[in-house]
Amino acid sequence: MAGREFELPGSFDQPFDRDILLERLERKLAEKEKELEEMKRMVINDDKIAEIKSEILSELRSEFRKVTELEAKVVELSKTVESLMSEVLYLKAELRKEYSIDRIERRERPEEETTDTEEESEDEGEIIVCD
Repeated sequence: MAGREFELPGSFDQPFDRDILLERLERKLAEKEKELEEMKRMVINDDKIAEIKSEILSELRSEFRKVTELEAKVVELSKTVESLMSEVLYLKAELRKEYSIDRIERRERPEEETTDTEEESEDEGEIIVCD
Protein backbone atom coordinates (compact mmCIF):
# COMPACT_ATOMS: atom_id res chain seq x y z
CA MET A 1 0.00 0.00 0.00
CA ALA A 2 2.87 2.35 0.58
CA GLY A 3 3.81 2.30 -3.07
CA ARG A 4 0.30 2.82 -4.37
CA GLU A 5 -1.06 6.19 -5.15
CA PHE A 6 -4.48 7.32 -4.11
CA GLU A 7 -6.77 6.92 -7.05
CA LEU A 8 -9.78 9.11 -7.39
CA PRO A 9 -12.97 7.67 -8.80
CA GLY A 10 -13.69 8.39 -12.37
CA SER A 11 -11.24 9.35 -15.03
CA PHE A 12 -9.02 12.12 -13.78
CA ASP A 13 -6.26 11.93 -16.21
CA GLN A 14 -5.86 15.58 -16.58
CA PRO A 15 -4.21 17.61 -13.82
CA PHE A 16 -6.85 20.30 -14.28
CA ASP A 17 -9.64 18.02 -13.07
CA ARG A 18 -7.57 16.98 -10.06
CA ASP A 19 -6.91 20.60 -9.14
CA ILE A 20 -10.64 21.39 -9.26
CA LEU A 21 -11.41 18.38 -7.08
CA LEU A 22 -8.69 19.36 -4.62
CA GLU A 23 -10.05 22.90 -4.40
CA ARG A 24 -13.54 21.60 -3.68
CA LEU A 25 -12.24 19.26 -1.01
CA GLU A 26 -10.17 22.06 0.54
CA ARG A 27 -13.25 24.30 0.64
CA LYS A 28 -15.31 21.57 2.28
CA LEU A 29 -12.51 20.99 4.77
CA ALA A 30 -12.37 24.73 5.57
CA GLU A 31 -16.15 24.79 6.02
CA LYS A 32 -16.00 21.81 8.36
CA GLU A 33 -13.18 23.46 10.32
CA LYS A 34 -15.29 26.61 10.66
CA GLU A 35 -18.25 24.52 11.84
CA LEU A 36 -15.99 22.78 14.33
CA GLU A 37 -14.71 26.12 15.65
CA GLU A 38 -18.28 27.40 15.94
CA MET A 39 -19.28 24.27 17.84
CA LYS A 40 -16.31 24.75 20.17
CA ARG A 41 -17.41 28.34 20.79
CA MET A 42 -20.93 27.15 21.48
CA VAL A 43 -19.66 24.60 23.97
CA ILE A 44 -17.50 27.26 25.63
CA ASN A 45 -20.49 29.62 25.68
CA ASP A 46 -22.63 26.86 27.18
CA ASP A 47 -19.99 26.36 29.86
CA LYS A 48 -19.94 30.09 30.57
CA ILE A 49 -23.73 30.17 30.68
CA ALA A 50 -23.77 27.22 33.08
CA GLU A 51 -21.19 28.96 35.27
CA ILE A 52 -23.20 32.19 35.30
CA LYS A 53 -26.37 30.25 36.14
CA SER A 54 -24.67 28.55 39.07
CA GLU A 55 -23.38 31.91 40.34
CA ILE A 56 -26.86 33.43 40.10
CA LEU A 57 -28.38 30.45 41.89
CA SER A 58 -25.88 30.71 44.73
CA GLU A 59 -26.56 34.44 45.07
CA LEU A 60 -30.32 33.81 45.08
CA ARG A 61 -29.93 31.15 47.76
CA SER A 62 -27.90 33.58 49.85
CA GLU A 63 -30.51 36.31 49.43
CA PHE A 64 -33.29 33.84 50.26
CA ARG A 65 -31.51 32.93 53.49
CA LYS A 66 -31.24 36.61 54.37
CA VAL A 67 -34.95 37.15 53.67
CA THR A 68 -35.83 34.15 55.82
CA GLU A 69 -33.71 35.52 58.66
CA LEU A 70 -35.40 38.92 58.33
CA GLU A 71 -38.83 37.31 58.38
CA ALA A 72 -37.90 35.49 61.59
CA LYS A 73 -36.75 38.77 63.14
CA VAL A 74 -39.99 40.50 62.10
CA VAL A 75 -42.02 37.71 63.70
CA GLU A 76 -39.94 37.99 66.87
CA LEU A 77 -40.39 41.77 66.96
CA SER A 78 -44.13 41.52 66.40
CA LYS A 79 -44.40 39.06 69.29
CA THR A 80 -42.38 41.43 71.46
CA VAL A 81 -44.63 44.36 70.54
CA GLU A 82 -47.70 42.25 71.23
CA SER A 83 -46.42 41.26 74.68
CA LEU A 84 -45.53 44.89 75.46
CA MET A 85 -48.99 46.03 74.42
CA SER A 86 -50.64 43.42 76.63
CA GLU A 87 -48.40 44.52 79.53
CA VAL A 88 -49.37 48.16 78.98
CA LEU A 89 -53.06 47.24 78.89
CA TYR A 90 -52.66 45.24 82.08
CA LEU A 91 -50.93 48.15 83.84
CA LYS A 92 -53.61 50.52 82.59
CA ALA A 93 -56.32 48.27 84.00
CA GLU A 94 -54.47 48.05 87.32
CA LEU A 95 -54.17 51.84 87.46
CA ARG A 96 -57.89 52.20 86.77
CA LYS A 97 -58.64 49.83 89.62
CA GLU A 98 -56.35 51.68 91.98
CA TYR A 99 -57.37 55.20 90.95
CA SER A 100 -60.95 55.30 89.89
CA ILE A 101 -61.95 57.78 87.25
CA ASP A 102 -64.28 59.53 89.70
CA ARG A 103 -61.41 60.43 92.00
CA ILE A 104 -59.38 61.77 89.12
CA GLU A 105 -62.32 63.88 87.91
CA ARG A 106 -62.96 65.19 91.43
CA ARG A 107 -59.33 66.19 91.76
CA GLU A 108 -59.47 68.06 88.47
CA ARG A 109 -62.70 69.92 89.31
CA PRO A 110 -61.51 71.68 92.46
CA GLU A 111 -58.46 72.93 90.57
CA GLU A 112 -60.69 74.34 87.87
CA GLU A 113 -62.97 75.93 90.47
CA THR A 114 -60.03 77.48 92.32
CA THR A 115 -58.71 79.02 89.14
CA ASP A 116 -62.17 80.45 88.40
CA THR A 117 -62.52 81.94 91.89
CA GLU A 118 -59.04 83.41 91.71
CA GLU A 119 -59.90 85.14 88.46
CA GLU A 120 -63.13 86.48 90.00
CA SER A 121 -61.26 87.78 93.01
CA GLU A 122 -58.72 89.47 90.80
CA ASP A 123 -61.55 91.02 88.81
CA GLU A 124 -63.19 92.32 92.00
CA GLY A 125 -59.95 93.89 93.15
CA GLU A 126 -59.54 95.88 89.96
CA ILE A 127 -61.51 99.04 89.48
CA ILE A 128 -62.30 99.95 85.96
CA VAL A 129 -63.01 103.60 85.32
CA CYS A 130 -64.84 104.63 82.17
CA ASP A 131 -65.24 108.18 80.91
